[in-house]
Amino acid sequence: MTIDPSCSRTGEALLAGAGCPVPHHCDCDLTLDRIAVDRWEISLRSLRADAWVRKELSEPLGHCLGGSIVVDVLSADRFIKNARAQGFRIEFVGLGGKDLL
Repeated sequence: MTIDPSCSRTGEALLAGAGCPVPHHCDCDLTLDRIAVDRWEISLRSLRADAWVRKELSEPLGHCLGGSIVVDVLSADRFIKNARAQGFRIEFVGLGGKDLL
């Protein structure tokens, strides 16, 4: 079965409810990717991570979230520590390749 990678969040929820894998996601909940010297992008890769981040952020800010967050290195570290404490799997994309945390 081929799944369209441009699927909407509603489509993702319907697919997940039907037991299908969420499109274009690896076996992780979040991805941490270095995009500049002091800028990191945290991408939400699972519906569970998306719901957790929206719950943790204040309601107005949570509605503005588009699927990723750009932060500095200290904020990324704090965010990842909190996510790991909640049991989320994180893919780290660095200069040496990808690692699953």
